[in-house]
Amino acid sequence: MKPSINKLLRLLSGLVLIAFSHSGWAVMSCTFSSGSSTASLTVPLSPPVISAGVDVPIGTIIYQGSWTNMPTENITCSADSTPAVLNWAVGIIQAPYPLSGLNTGPFAGAVYQTNIPGIGVAISRYNNRAAATLGAMGYRDEDIVVGTSGGAVTFGGATRYVSLIKIGSLTPGSYSLSAASLPTASDQAVNSRTGAAVQGLPIVLNRVTFQGNLTISTQTCTTPDVNVSMGSYDIHDSLKGINSTTPWIDASILLNNCPTFHGFYNQTNTSLMMDFSTGSGNTTTSINNSIGVRLTPTGDVIDAANGIIAIDSAPDAASGVGIQIGWGENSQTPVPFNFAAEKTVILPKDGSPTIRVPLAARYIQTAARPTPGKANGKTVFTINYY
Repeated sequence: MKPSINKLLRLLSGLVLIAFSHSGWAVMSCTFSSGSSTASLTVPLSPPVISAGVDVPIGTIIYQGSWTNMPTENITCSADSTPAVLNWAVGIIQAPYPLSGLNTGPFAGAVYQTNIPGIGVAISRYNNRAAATLGAMGYRDEDIVVGTSGGAVTFGGATRYVSLIKIGSLTPGSYSLSAASLPTASDQAVNSRTGAAVQGLPIVLNRVTFQGNLTISTQTCTTPDVNVSMGSYDIHDSLKGINSTTPWIDASILLNNCPTFHGFYNQTNTSLMMDFSTGSGNTTTSINNSIGVRLTPTGDVIDAANGIIAIDSAPDAASGVGIQIGWGENSQTPVPFNFAAEKTVILPKDGSPTIRVPLAARYIQTAARPTPGKANGKTVFTINYY
């Protein structure tokens, strides 16, 4: 019988050890404080219209708006022996469109489609990171720690962001972005990414829906062909040696039937759509749209960095002479156009129907003994809208 008693004692010892370890577990829980509950917030889209360049790179933010949460929400947490650790995160409650698959930019993997092809949306905790999806939260950088005696946690006054992003090709036109195509956002008290789970979490602090429409213009101007009369010159009087030139002639491009370019908003000038502590928003000044101008000669290039092209070959063509293209007004001092670079024109917001692209041209001597004749040349210009 003695061996059996020893065996029983060993089993009892094991049971006692298990009982002691159970008494050391921490119990942590959180719930809404008395008087607090999930708030419903409605954010109006503003301003009513923006312009987005059809040629901006995929992943570019064409609009960013923000809102500041109110009213204040309180939760109460309790803990015994171990502090409760939680996070204040942004979440997505509902999304009417699927994720876009965009995997570049600050909100990669968290950009949803909208009712406008080529334009997606991200909801984020910060203006440059921590975007949320239905399956992942946009976390606060730092966790919130509630001491071992528990206590109240107050949430309120934080700014959140909605960003419209180019996710595909854009067709020139005017489009209405419906607030109904945007996700429903929320602030939530959630478990820490690294700490122990807290009972009662997540707690949805608010539900944020958007209201209204935002017109997005991707319209462009009419681009004409341009013929420049270079004039006639006595080759011996006008050109005195290599790199000598004739006067600059205006070769500007006039873009016609231009729309109003309203500008856009990104992380540097975010539009405050609503501050719930004041009940109003504050729209900042938009960033001007722009165009980029590139020149691609159709024939031989003599000096790409200095904008010099060869004249067209023909039996009666001149020799030892090229055409130099400059950037700027001919009445001033144009800068030689580098064919490898893109030049920029800032677009006005005043609705001007005509936009001037300032170019100039002149003949330049390229050989020691030029000969007279026809001196024609061609180049293709490309206008990109940003």
